[in-house]
Amino acid sequence: MRSKRNPLALKRVVFGLLMLLVSIGLVADVQAQSSTVGNISGTVRDPQGAAVPKTEVVIVDDKTQTSRTVTADDNGFYSIPSLPVGRYTVSTAPQGFKKTLATVELHVNENLTVNLNLEIGGASEVLNVTADVGQVETQSGEVSSLVAEKQVTELPLNGRNYAALVTVVPGVSTAGSFAARGTGLDSNVDMSVNGNASNANLWTVDGVNNMDVGSNATLLVFPSIDAIAEFRVERNSFSAEFGQAQGAVIYLITKGGGFQFHGTLFEFLRNNSLNATSNFLKQAGQPKQQLRYNNFGGNFSG
Repeated sequence: MRSKRNPLALKRVVFGLLMLLVSIGLVADVQAQSSTVGNISGTVRDPQGAAVPKTEVVIVDDKTQTSRTVTADDNGFYSIPSLPVGRYTVSTAPQGFKKTLATVELHVNENLTVNLNLEIGGASEVLNVTADVGQVETQSGEVSSLVAEKQVTELPLNGRNYAALVTVVPGVSTAGSFAARGTGLDSNVDMSVNGNASNANLWTVDGVNNMDVGSNATLLVFPSIDAIAEFRVERNSFSAEFGQAQGAVIYLITKGGGFQFHGTLFEFLRNNSLNATSNFLKQAGQPKQQLRYNNFGGNFSG
């Protein structure tokens, strides 16, 4: 028997596909927020310090090998906005000069200045620029602290909750209800930043609000420590796009993929066999308290 097509089912499928496309577009729009990307700009100059106009500047992502090309203006100034965090190689090779390149690390919401000072020579010659890379923020008055990937993965965390790392930032004072070991409703991220209210902070993940807007004291999701690229704590003079926050803005970026697969296994343990017996227990003839804590797991990425 020939089956009859169900027009209602077909409409539902089409509607579902449309909603999927809309959601992908919304995610792409969220990823484009300034809090999730950085910018690289600078000036191209000859050996006498004069600007070299209209030269092409190429930037390559070392992880994915994707590249972008921009043209400097009449003053030799170039700007490459909206770059994901990562390691980049910036290069230029005007006619009559050596190919000049600089390798830099771009962090979240960072305005990095990379000046390219040329030397006369052939295009086959390569000049690596290492000294003239401005790492100081000169384009805004924001006061912030970066918690990099190395700190996230190597600092001890009781419960592997990244919220505890915010407490190492200057100006942060936790409230009595602060509890970074648990997750969900078992946690609490009440902390006062520069004397502001403890529930006046904003936490985001990849540009999306991660706060329980009812209490403004708990987080909705807790990315795995192994999935965090880095996060920044804005403590003062941050952008107007964060108008709902009065204390601090904590925006976290998760890791992106590359051309290679990686995997790790880990175990964090605490055991009373590794602890010394206190003098008070020794004098009382009492044994030390038994302690067994094993936190193990793994990850796979690419």
